[in-house]
Amino acid sequence: MSIYSGKLLELKEIKNEYDKYFLQVRLSFEQDIEMFWEIDKYTAENLKDLIQFDEKHKYRLSFNSSWDVIQKQHKSVLTRTYRDQSDIISFSCSEDYISKLNTIKHCQDIAALDKPIFIPINLESTDELHKDEEKISKNYIGKFKMTSIAIMSVIFVILFGYLSRLYLNKTAFDEKALAQSIQLNNEMTEKQSENLESENSIAIEDLSSIESVIPFIKLEESITYSVPEGNVALTFDDGPSQYSIGIMDVLKKYGVGGTFFFTGLNVKKYPDYVQCIQSNGYSIGSHSMNHINMPTLSYDKQKSELIDSIELLEEVTNQKITLFRPPYGSLNKQIKDLIYNQQYKIVLWNNDPEDWKTQDADKIFYSIQNSNVSGSIILLHESQAVIDALPRIIEYLQELNLEIISLK
Repeated sequence: MSIYSGKLLELKEIKNEYDKYFLQVRLSFEQDIEMFWEIDKYTAENLKDLIQFDEKHKYRLSFNSSWDVIQKQHKSVLTRTYRDQSDIISFSCSEDYISKLNTIKHCQDIAALDKPIFIPINLESTDELHKDEEKISKNYIGKFKMTSIAIMSVIFVILFGYLSRLYLNKTAFDEKALAQSIQLNNEMTEKQSENLESENSIAIEDLSSIESVIPFIKLEESITYSVPEGNVALTFDDGPSQYSIGIMDVLKKYGVGGTFFFTGLNVKKYPDYVQCIQSNGYSIGSHSMNHINMPTLSYDKQKSELIDSIELLEEVTNQKITLFRPPYGSLNKQIKDLIYNQQYKIVLWNNDPEDWKTQDADKIFYSIQNSNVSGSIILLHESQAVIDALPRIIEYLQELNLEIISLK
């Protein structure tokens, strides 16, 4: 049920030569094609800080991006996989990167990609290009028959500069020429590059570091109504929506946890919001596919509401989803058995300020203020009223020295 028309974008290598940066990627879409994608230095350096290419790990670039309103930066994510394990890593990127990413995302014909930016690998070079390369090589080698390594280095630098201008002005591209030039330049400037990298390194926000500072509790029971005393779980239903990022921003501002229960119908509409919330370290669970009172459905339809929504979330987030909140909190034995067999966990609540009914920030806050909040799972829904009430709710809970946690 891919929402990206089956496109996958694997990152194979990052290349840097003479102030130009390229991602070597494999695009899987109807067929597999490898290409060099020219990107900006800012995005390339951020990716280089996060990635160590080896034979064990694979890296996949997400087609989703977001705008961090607090840091005022564009964000995207990549997935690092090793066997059956995967990690989601957030990185800062440029507007130009996002624009080119969207070009690939929405492209229906690979041949239509702009060649100076997306350069196919193994594309057959023209005879003219081969002749030019041969002529240049002979001229330079014949003219400068010297044994000095320094002089030979200069020759290859000049040769590469010419070839670089040549391939950027033509649709044909010779991967071998680029690879040889990169190798030579790396040998000549390795020390210089190391110094430059240390001077210009950019601090990158990584999902593992985000999760380490967000307090959470791992649920053990198959059905949970509450959390241990001294803790509070803020949960948000019915998203993703236009209010999702606003809620997340308030949680980030106060450094507290939060758990979002998304319906599959809305995930299809706003996959970028799901990815943004997940990449910022917040917990995500399913709230069914279509928000239907599940006990009224047949077993097959119940299973579809549950499984389809979780598989969709796993496709968007590239992580295992185990939390489920049934619409209206309605359960029957079939649903409980289904959850148990799939090893999911049902998350209910014991504190309901009925925000969906009042749509009033003051009433939402007063309801929580006048309740027993220690050990509670508070049920909220995505709305502007909740965004307006949330700072007061968090400050009140913190005044009571309660830990505001995410659920895992």
